Amino acid sequence: MTDFSTQRARPDVEREDLAFDVLFVGAGPSNLAGLWRLLDLVEARKLTGLTIGLIEKGDEIGDHAFSGAVLDPTALAELCPDWEARDFPAEGRVAKEEVWYFTERGGLRAPFPPPFLRNHGFPIVSLSRMVRWMAAEIEKREIPGVDVMLLPGFAGQRVLWEDGRVVGVQTADRGVAADGSPRPTFEPGNNLRARITVFGEGPRGHLARDLEEKLGLQAGAPNPQAYETGAKEIWEIPEGRVPDGFVLHSAGWPQPDGESGGSFVYKLGGNRLAVGYVVSLDTADPFADAHLMLQKFKTHPRIKAMLEGGRMVQYGGKALAIGGWNSMPRLAFDGGMLVGDAAQMVNAGRLKGIHLGMKGGICAAETIADALASGDFSEAALMGYAEAFRASWAGSELRASRNTHAILAHGPTPWAVARLMLAQVTGGWVPGDPLGLAPDASRTDTVERFYGRRGLKRDQVDWGFRPDGALTFSKLDDVYASGTMHDEHQPSHLKIVKGDHVCVSCWEEKGSPCTVFCPAQVYEMHPDAQGRVAKVDIAFSNCVHCKTCDIKCPEGNVVWTPPEGGGGPKYTLC
Repeated sequence: MTDFSTQRARPDVEREDLAFDVLFVGAGPSNLAGLWRLLDLVEARKLTGLTIGLIEKGDEIGDHAFSGAVLDPTALAELCPDWEARDFPAEGRVAKEEVWYFTERGGLRAPFPPPFLRNHGFPIVSLSRMVRWMAAEIEKREIPGVDVMLLPGFAGQRVLWEDGRVVGVQTADRGVAADGSPRPTFEPGNNLRARITVFGEGPRGHLARDLEEKLGLQAGAPNPQAYETGAKEIWEIPEGRVPDGFVLHSAGWPQPDGESGGSFVYKLGGNRLAVGYVVSLDTADPFADAHLMLQKFKTHPRIKAMLEGGRMVQYGGKALAIGGWNSMPRLAFDGGMLVGDAAQMVNAGRLKGIHLGMKGGICAAETIADALASGDFSEAALMGYAEAFRASWAGSELRASRNTHAILAHGPTPWAVARLMLAQVTGGWVPGDPLGLAPDASRTDTVERFYGRRGLKRDQVDWGFRPDGALTFSKLDDVYASGTMHDEHQPSHLKIVKGDHVCVSCWEEKGSPCTVFCPAQVYEMHPDAQGRVAKVDIAFSNCVHCKTCDIKCPEGNVVWTPPEGGGGPKYTLC
């Protein structure tokens, strides 16, 4: 198995082994829901003598949680029926909804939201605040004979294997110099060994990639995993400018014809507004740029009127799983499970995945409780989780939306809308079901084919946009607002795995898409006077951990790996 870890293997380093019965990797809503439900079951069944852990690469739980979210509360209510009485951090409830197809200066507003976008009464949430609340509620639990450890600041670096089965993860070393040598502050990572490990790393997880390479988890799925990238800003706006409970979704401008993407605007509490734009990563455009789409979107008269006189207070970027049912990998294997975005648990039509991932965590916990009682952690025993999820309301919802992303691959054309309407009445079926998808990176075209000009570079295109520092911003200005920080003395966690010469070829053929699609301006190519380049420069300290480069690099030359635990963005409102 290929080792793309940030840190070189150190067989001579003595590592402490820490033993867990259950280990959750990642503190997103799926894993937190799984841990919450597992504690309920452990307490009800009076299981004792257990050690349960959860690790999170962010410095604090919630630092890396990112989503523009109108929450379907079905799974939350199943998990915690009295959630409203427990000071759940809702930003309000949806009271007014608008759905638009925008043109540059106007657009068409739907007379009413289509069924799959009806959210009236649902809570609007900041995912960062929501997962912090979930973690705090879990920490209040005291169950005799059960030790629960929430461990933020610990990044899972490698999967631990024994005889072909997963037995835990190794956490990242700290205090490693840029050349890979130990610094005076060096601290070796630990081997966290577990009877079962639940991987909830979010989209394109580093450890999930290793699992796929070793176990071929995607082999039975009709489609490869599929993704979008979203960029979002949080604004403080003048009081009374936007009514409480306001939600807007749009398609159309500024996304070019034939491309898939869209926007959201959500009114948050405290006169805050979330404004975001999402671009599908199966686009053929080598210069696709979610950040650019967001900046242009804010200049639309309908959006500009909401933001004028306000100020941007936080920014973030993230890849989003979007493949759904037809892209789901095998969910269980000897010693482990996948949940949430790592398992493509997202409804592309509803633009929702939090409730589905939480239900995945709940189903996983119920199977884990049975495994703890029986002592059987084999794939055969753990596949009960996959069967339970697929048979649940969440599985039914995902199956009914199974072709949505493929239908919209070329935007909301009349033909796509007609097929969506058909799928609404057939439970998801359309002619050709299941509709196929190619890997996102393979869809990237050359600049000559897409723009009709060989050797075209991004700065030679007139994008009709210049940041003004008030309404619109450069990527570096926005990255500053994300609170992103990394120790710059460590090795780059972004790996060029096939060589700089591949980057040079990509620059000449495709204009180096990584320098464009990255929402944090991590990648730069610096040509000489003759327009030639020798290598790509990587400003890894800018990285917001979106994973887009790992997904969309057309040459498969970039691999995202975790930096030292604690590095990355500091989301508090996203």
